[in-house]
Amino acid sequence: MMRKILSFTAILLLFSGYSFAQEVFEYDAKDKRDPFVPLVSESGAYVSDAYGVSSIKDIRLEGIVWDESKGSIAIINGEIVGEGQKVGIAEVIKIEKDAVLFEIDNQEIRIELSED
Repeated sequence: MMRKILSFTAILLLFSGYSFAQEVFEYDAKDKRDPFVPLVSESGAYVSDAYGVSSIKDIRLEGIVWDESKGSIAIINGEIVGEGQKVGIAEVIKIEKDAVLFEIDNQEIRIELSED
């Protein structure tokens, strides 16, 4: 009996230093908002990736609410913006029914709303 206890103890000690490898999973958001990133910070503030825009490649035009009389808005990288507002280094010049005109580094760039 004592031999079984010593054998069991030896096996436990042998495996106690062994760590099982975990597979690292990396989510591919496919140019959309990562649903695993919280929308609200620990302090309660809204978290948006719109402030990280440093080039035209960083801009995701997600939607347009068109209202000719009251003024239209666009949803860019999860942030609601109107004409004249900045998103990172990009300024929203004009919001059209199906596109938004931006100014980045003194260049005007038009991004159309995609069907995706």
